Amino acid sequence: MAVSSYRFIDPHVLAAISDLALLAKTVVDGFMLGMHQSPKLGAGLEFNQYRSYQPGDDLRRIDWKRYARSDRFFVRESDVDTSINIRFLLDASASMAHTEAGLSKFDYARFLVAALAYLAHTQGDAIGLAILNNARLLSLAPKRERQHLHHVLHQLEVARPAGVWPGLADLENAFAAAQKRELLVVVTDMHEQADEILAALAHVRAYKNEVLLLQIMARNELTFAHQGFLAFEDLESGRIVDVEAEQARSAYLAALTQHLTELKQSLHEQNITHEMFVSDQPLDFALRSYLVQRMKMG
Repeated sequence: MAVSSYRFIDPHVLAAISDLALLAKTVVDGFMLGMHQSPKLGAGLEFNQYRSYQPGDDLRRIDWKRYARSDRFFVRESDVDTSINIRFLLDASASMAHTEAGLSKFDYARFLVAALAYLAHTQGDAIGLAILNNARLLSLAPKRERQHLHHVLHQLEVARPAGVWPGLADLENAFAAAQKRELLVVVTDMHEQADEILAALAHVRAYKNEVLLLQIMARNELTFAHQGFLAFEDLESGRIVDVEAEQARSAYLAALTQHLTELKQSLHEQNITHEMFVSDQPLDFALRSYLVQRMKMG
């Protein structure tokens, strides 16, 4: 990505933008600008049917399959309707409130969902949103209208993490109105008490939906770069554990590695695409993963 566009997708810079609609547009415009400036070209393109993307072009004309092959955006010269339904599932449980360097996992996740929803809307896709915890479950069915996009962004602005992941019955009610196969984009830290998120993913995957799981973790969760005697509180259960950091580090990192390995294996067995992102990473990594998965559905 070009250096000039990096600042548009750095999550700590974005945290200063209070208007989520402006934030989403800033992220997508910066991402598109960076990709447009990329020197990498694809081979064998049919230039009589396609031309290079120019800022301001209708994103619905972008050929996402060619993007996946070449890492460059090409615009169709003819109209092709490839729109689909996309539903974003945002984990709003208390563990998402974990914060590092002033930015919570939940903030990073809502920035990401806002940007993806904005991008999907500009492609002509119908976007839906579910904000999930056992204290408040919001479900908006996919629609294409611009006013609906504003409603989605508003709900992301006012959402706050609390409680735990909802029960399966509540999730079934959230999807009761689904009329067609959808791309489900699940944004979560995968903090579970008893495999409840995996059970939910298996349930929605059974309806032949394509599922993209974007796992969000903080850097200090992956490195355990703590020192001294500490008291850790589980944000969902309230349980407090006293530890000496140096003594606990090796066991923690070993358990985390095992957990992530087992998680990847379980998701692979369910044919669920899984990507992990750290909350200090620029958002373009996640946008790329989304576009590759989106490409598979037309």
